[in-house]
Amino acid sequence: MSFLVPLYLAGLAALSLPFIFHLVRRTPRGRQAFSSLMFLFATPPRLTRRSRLDQLLLLALRLAALSLLALAFARPFLREAAALTPESLTGRRVAIVVDTSASMRRAGLWQQALLKAGTDLDQLNPQDDVALFAFSDRLATIVDFEREKDAPAQGKPQIVRQQLQRLSPGWGGSDLGTALATVAGEIDSATDARQSALEPHIVVVSDFQKGAHIEALQAFEWPERVRVVLRPVAPKKTSNAFLHLLTDEEDEGDGQTVRVRVVNAADSASDQFYVSWSSEQAKGRPEEVGVYVPAGQSRVVRLARPSGRITDRIVLRGDDHDFDNTFYVVPPVLQPASVLYVGTDSADDAAGLLHYLKLALANDSLRIVEVRAAAADAAPVFGEPAPKLVVASQGLSPAWEAALRPWVEQGGMLLLVPANQEAAASLPMFLDDVEVKAAEKGRESDYLLLGDINFAHPLFAPFANPRYSDFTRVHFWKHRPLVINTPGGTSVVARFDNGDPAVLERNFGSGRILAFTSGWQPDDSQLALSSKFVPLMGGLLDLACGGAAVPASVSIGAAVPLPPSRDSFTTVFAPDGREIPVPESAATFTATDQPGIYRMNSGAAETRFAVNLPAAESDTAPLDAGQLEQRGVRFGSGLTRAERIERVRQQRDTELEDRQRVWLWLIAAALGVLIFETWWAGRAERMIVRAQ
Repeated sequence: MSFLVPLYLAGLAALSLPFIFHLVRRTPRGRQAFSSLMFLFATPPRLTRRSRLDQLLLLALRLAALSLLALAFARPFLREAAALTPESLTGRRVAIVVDTSASMRRAGLWQQALLKAGTDLDQLNPQDDVALFAFSDRLATIVDFEREKDAPAQGKPQIVRQQLQRLSPGWGGSDLGTALATVAGEIDSATDARQSALEPHIVVVSDFQKGAHIEALQAFEWPERVRVVLRPVAPKKTSNAFLHLLTDEEDEGDGQTVRVRVVNAADSASDQFYVSWSSEQAKGRPEEVGVYVPAGQSRVVRLARPSGRITDRIVLRGDDHDFDNTFYVVPPVLQPASVLYVGTDSADDAAGLLHYLKLALANDSLRIVEVRAAAADAAPVFGEPAPKLVVASQGLSPAWEAALRPWVEQGGMLLLVPANQEAAASLPMFLDDVEVKAAEKGRESDYLLLGDINFAHPLFAPFANPRYSDFTRVHFWKHRPLVINTPGGTSVVARFDNGDPAVLERNFGSGRILAFTSGWQPDDSQLALSSKFVPLMGGLLDLACGGAAVPASVSIGAAVPLPPSRDSFTTVFAPDGREIPVPESAATFTATDQPGIYRMNSGAAETRFAVNLPAAESDTAPLDAGQLEQRGVRFGSGLTRAERIERVRQQRDTELEDRQRVWLWLIAAALGVLIFETWWAGRAERMIVRAQ
């Protein structure tokens, strides 16, 4: 006999009180003196009869009724003889998902993760199936579940334990949402009858940092049966900050400094940090710039550009975790580039085009530009090295036309900028579908603006940001009106606000021809004196030289586009010295699995690019688990084997008690006893009356 609610059995002890009340003799404990009785003799009371129990049967009946009610409320049942063992528990399909992102490199986190995953492995039963997954920015299956045709693996928890010891944190970001959605979909879609009968169960071991991506859960319908147990790990010290270099779109620097944003995590205890340039060969403490950043906020600090080319990283100091304290920057390597100017003006003539062209290209951050001049009426001479760009401002002779046509067809770039109406007559020489019209005379105060610009074109792409796309302050006083006959191969890149073409383009063999209908000299426009001129000439040179196909910096795991014109065999050298061959058919390089400077060698050409941690990975403040629940994740209880057995035992006892319903018979018996007690009490009272 067992009881579901044994607390009511304590009420049986109260049944002894009637015996005590009847048997205890109550005598006065104190004396009180009364003045009116002081002259009387004290006479002790005469004891006529001792307390004794009357009507024992009535007392027994009433006690029996109370005992039966107490037993009924205790809900007794007959427990089965079979003992409950771990083999009696329902089998589970357990997926252990371990976070191997970069934030798990913080001190002590990985050791905690191994211990917590090992504890869950210890609680597995023989009928359970287990799988091991690791996730960062991608999900990897380390040990898979059993399949329909596979025989049950012996010692699978030990296999998982061995593979778990081989894991280590990587450098990727945390895509928690994709990992949960993928594992939940796989664990719930078992077609094997043996596997589908198991309870699906996901154990996630992670630091659950705020920067983890959970967007994938928004469009995912969470399975009804799948439950998730969170095993969070946390560092003893929580201060963490990170830095990154502002991009060209974000930066408004002066060319002599760079701007670095320092971001402090919301749960940091430190707020004073130091930023400096460094390199792999640097010794001693470099010159640092201090910055005060409160927890949960960011600040921007300016760093002077380094003078040498060996500095390839910006380092932060002052927090507790250094996994994200380095931002890698590709040191600039200036490439030689040659530009040929064909015209009559000199570099010292402030009213000519060459003067402003040389000034704009003199401070190019990527190249050492040499601008050479040649006369339009002289014999064509390109010189050595061969020019990347030819700028013609005067009418070209047939000899120049004969020399420039094959040069452009082989990949050269020609820019036609007629300095006057007579020079515009050379435009149809290369643009046969263009007809030059006579210039209209207007007032000196009249001017035109650029009204329609194709910002998708590479020449104007740097101005696509709304902050830089305003050309309304650039006035054009003169231009060479023309008409484009259709059909033709010439396209309009930009137009004036009156509809006349401003910038033309035409592909010519492997090269291209550009034409400006207005010059940048002060007599024609304000373009050379505006802030747009230098980046416009830089974009023009990028088009001519074939701008960098490889981005200067990417995040961990990003695909890096390979240069289109490269040798059949390309080798990439990783920061740790690994040589990674890239096949000819590959269009991108995807093995960006660690931060640092990568070198890409294709023949004699070498291209370098930097790989850095994603910024979100450094947001190490704890993630609110309620955000997962809001996106449909169903949480379960992470019980130990003993707790599961106890819960199953309680469920089994409840089922037995509900099936046997012994309490119902006890209440019926109590009612019977009370009926008999009522009859006997009436009979006893009548007997007493007769006796009197």
